Amino acid sequence: MRSYNISEEQLCLASKLACSGLLCYQPFVFSNDVITGAGYEFAQSAEGAGLVHTNRIPKEFNLKSPGLQRHLIDSEIADDFKVHNEQLSSFYQSIIDMTLSKTGEAVDLTFADVGSNCGYFPLELSKRGAKKVVGFDSENYTEPYKLLNSILSTSAEFQHTAYDPVRGEIPDAGRFDVVFSVAVLLHLSDPLAHLAFLGKMAKKALFVWTPTSDDGDDELVVRYHSQNRYYENSKFPHCFDVVILSPAMLRRSLELMGFTEIHELKNTPAGLSDAWFEKHTGYLAIRPDSVSE
Repeated sequence: MRSYNISEEQLCLASKLACSGLLCYQPFVFSNDVITGAGYEFAQSAEGAGLVHTNRIPKEFNLKSPGLQRHLIDSEIADDFKVHNEQLSSFYQSIIDMTLSKTGEAVDLTFADVGSNCGYFPLELSKRGAKKVVGFDSENYTEPYKLLNSILSTSAEFQHTAYDPVRGEIPDAGRFDVVFSVAVLLHLSDPLAHLAFLGKMAKKALFVWTPTSDDGDDELVVRYHSQNRYYENSKFPHCFDVVILSPAMLRRSLELMGFTEIHELKNTPAGLSDAWFEKHTGYLAIRPDSVSE
């Protein structure tokens, strides 16, 4: 975003939101000294290494607080931090590019991103002229959306609402031509039920990216790993928040929902490492009445 005329006020607000944890996970470059993203942590498999590079730390923040230390990177890794977040951004762009190559131009479609975080996908799709694009998340990212829309002159919408694991829905979500789910299934104890909900939400296509196991090509497996790691107050049976599907289970689930054309996301030279792709799978599933010719 360095090509945009970002004001000092906007830079300070971006830094404040990043330091507070509301604008840190997804890759954004506001200036040479305000950069966010989880690319470095992904590349190093080092959760906690930092998500924010900034020299504009608000005075009200305690530099020694655990929360702030969790977000700020060590200045010694600044160069690597920037490189890996450029790779993460390229990876995200490859998801959007592949999806649009199979579904058509953004201007003709409506989109939803379920678990959108601060809005990378909705914002990019809005930049590309999407008819309508809405991000949903259980965390309140209203302020980051407002800031990013103002900088980019976009109109991505945000709804602060959570997926209900009991009823299997997001209140008033509606239906969209294309639905995105990126790194969400692993945080839900009911991944197949949530996947079914996403399938009902998607009129034309559904893109899903999630960590996957190394079970055999035909093994239909759901593996439950840690519980109450991210959602410490969740009760059984909704307490499992690292859940891994086998690639075959993910693909078969999409087929059982009636998606007849399924494309696997391939790595790009500028994207994340091949090792990352060995542990994750991305499928774009398309309904039969919208299969490309």
